[in-house]
Amino acid sequence: MHIDLVLGRLKVAGLKVKPSKCRFAQEEVLFLGHTVGSGSRSPSDMKIKAIKDFPPPTTKTQVRSFLGIVGYYAHYIPNDSEIASPLTDALKGKIKRESITWDERCEKAFAELKGKFVSKPILFAPDFSKDFILQTDASDIGAGAVLSSTTV
Repeated sequence: MHIDLVLGRLKVAGLKVKPSKCRFAQEEVLFLGHTVGSGSRSPSDMKIKAIKDFPPPTTKTQVRSFLGIVGYYAHYIPNDSEIASPLTDALKGKIKRESITWDERCEKAFAELKGKFVSKPILFAPDFSKDFILQTDASDIGAGAVLSSTTV
């Protein structure tokens, strides 16, 4: 029934689909590097493996590459920019392909970011039957907010 509705709306909109490229009645789908389904979303297993297997960077270009992958999934990791700050600091300077000074802080940040993905973070759709909590904070240089829901 839902498939008929979807196909009907596509037809009304003048859109065509190629049946060989369609997947109907799937519990989970891969979409832009995420596994989506059953009211949740998580990084795809392939992307988690890519992050897990990423070798320690030795140049600024490699650090940027790692931070780019991790940054795409930043909404899964609380305080991601704070954790990544030693790696971001290692990018300072004008020479892009320059070797970096890889110290203990960089190693800790690198390992912690990778570890956050190995645990396969999952985001769930909100339960609108429960209360929401809005937390805000502001200073002279910035503002932030978090919207969360109760779990009990």
